[in-house]
Amino acid sequence: MQFNLAWLERWSGHYDAAMKLTEDAFSQMSPDRDPEGWSELLVIKSVCVYSLGELSLADEILGESLEVLGPAVHGKAGIEPLTVLANMCAYYNDYDKAQNKLRDAMAIADKLGRDFERAHILQTLSRAELRNGRAEAAVEAGQACLEQSLATRNAVNLPYAYEVLGAALVETGELKEARRCARMGLRAAQFSQDHRVACHLYYVLGLSYLEELRYDEARAELENGLLNAAGADYNHWTRNFYLKLSQTHEALAEHRTALNYLKAYVELQQKLVSEETERQSNDFRNRLEFRLANSKADYERELRTKTEALNLELRVANEALRDLNAQIEHNALHDALTGIGNRRMMARFFETVEATMEAGTKISAILIDLDRFKSINDQDGHSIGDLVIRTVALRLSALLQDGETLVRMGGDEFLILTADRTGLDDLTALAEEIIREVNLPMSFKGAQQKCVGASAGASVQEAGPLLEYELLRTADEAMYQAKKSGRNTYCLHSSVYRSITQDAS
Repeated sequence: MQFNLAWLERWSGHYDAAMKLTEDAFSQMSPDRDPEGWSELLVIKSVCVYSLGELSLADEILGESLEVLGPAVHGKAGIEPLTVLANMCAYYNDYDKAQNKLRDAMAIADKLGRDFERAHILQTLSRAELRNGRAEAAVEAGQACLEQSLATRNAVNLPYAYEVLGAALVETGELKEARRCARMGLRAAQFSQDHRVACHLYYVLGLSYLEELRYDEARAELENGLLNAAGADYNHWTRNFYLKLSQTHEALAEHRTALNYLKAYVELQQKLVSEETERQSNDFRNRLEFRLANSKADYERELRTKTEALNLELRVANEALRDLNAQIEHNALHDALTGIGNRRMMARFFETVEATMEAGTKISAILIDLDRFKSINDQDGHSIGDLVIRTVALRLSALLQDGETLVRMGGDEFLILTADRTGLDDLTALAEEIIREVNLPMSFKGAQQKCVGASAGASVQEAGPLLEYELLRTADEAMYQAKKSGRNTYCLHSSVYRSITQDAS
C-alpha cells in the first residue's frame, strides 16, 4: 500500500510525503526477496531527493538501485532507473551518456511492449535535447512523446508531453503552436492535479509572448505561473518567475515594479543558495562521520577535497550575488533607454556635493530641451524617436569631462551638472558645443536622415541648503529664455554673470 501511495505522491510533486511513504515501505520489504520492488523504491527516493535539490545523494541512491537489480537491469525493472539516470546525466551536461541510457531504456520498452514507459523516455529525451541546444531534435522527441501519451491515454505523462514540446517550439520560433501546446497541457494538468508541471507550462506561455514583445500578455501568464509556484512551494520556479517578471516590467518601463521583482529574486536566490549550502554541508558531514570509523586517512583526504569544492561554490555564488547587486544598483541610477543617469543619479550628485564640498563651492548646470523632437515622434513613430534620444545622449556624453554628470530628466530633456566648468568662457564653450553636436544630422537604417535642434540654459549657484532647487530653477528659466529667443540656441542665466562679478571682487 505504501509503495503505491509513494508513487502517487511522487507524481503529484509531494516529495516529502513520498519520501516518508518510501521509508515505511522499506520497513516491510527485503532486497533479497523482492530486488525489483526494492530497486523501484530506491528510484522513487532518488527522484524525490533530486527534486529537493540533493543531487549528489540522488546519484548515490540511483547507483544503489542499479546494483540491487543486477542482471535484471536489462528487463522491465531497468527502464525507470535508466531513464532517471539519463535525466541526471543531462542535468550535468553529459548528453552522450544520457542518450546512451535512454537508448537502452527504449530498447527494453520496445522489446517488452511497454507503451506507458515509452512516453516517459521520450519526454526525458526531448528535455535532454533541448538542454543540449538541439531544438529541432527536442521538437521531434516532444511530438513523439505527445503522440504516445495520447494513444495510450497516459494522463500522468500527458501534461509533461505538452510542456516539453511547447518549450522546444519556443526555441524554434513556432510561438503560436507553442502556446497551443501549453494551453492543452494546462487542461491536462488540471485533470492530473499536477501544479508543478503547470508552472513549466505558464513559463512556456510567458516566454512565447516575450519573444513577440507582447509584454502585457507575458506578464499575465508569468504572474499565473508565479501563483502556481508559490502555492506548490516550488521555490526554484518561484525564483525563475521573479526574474522573468522583472525583465518584463523593465520592458514595460515599470521600473519600480521591475526592481521589486529583481530584489525578490535576489532574496530567494540567496535563500536557496544558503539552504543548498547547508544541505550539502549536513549531508557531507553525516557521510564523512560514517566513513571515519573505517578510514581516518580517507576521511581527512575527502574532507579537504569536498571543503575546497564547497568553498569554491560559495565563492562563485557570492560573486554572482555581488554582480547581481551591482546590476540592481546600476539599474536604479541609470535611464533604461539611453544608459545615462536618471533623476536618482541627479539626487546622488547633490547628496555628494552636500557631503563632500564646502559651502560656497560653485556648481553649474546646463538644461537642454530638444527642438522639433515632437514632430519626429508624431511623423516617424516612437521607435525612431527613441533612436534620436539615444543618439543625442551619446553625443552629449562625449562632451563630458571626468567628474561631470549627464542626466536624462525625462522625455527629450537632459541635464549636465559640473563643479569644474563654472566660468563664463567654459560654460559658453560647452553650450556652443552642445548646440553644434545636437544639430548634426542623424542617419538610421531604413529611415530618412533626421535633424533636431536644442535650446539650452546654463546657471551657476553656490553649494548650500537650497542648491538643487535654485540651480534647477535658474537653469530652467534660462532654457525657456533660449526658446523664446527663437530656439536652437543657448542662454546664460544672470547667476553666471553674477558669479563672474563676485570672483572679480
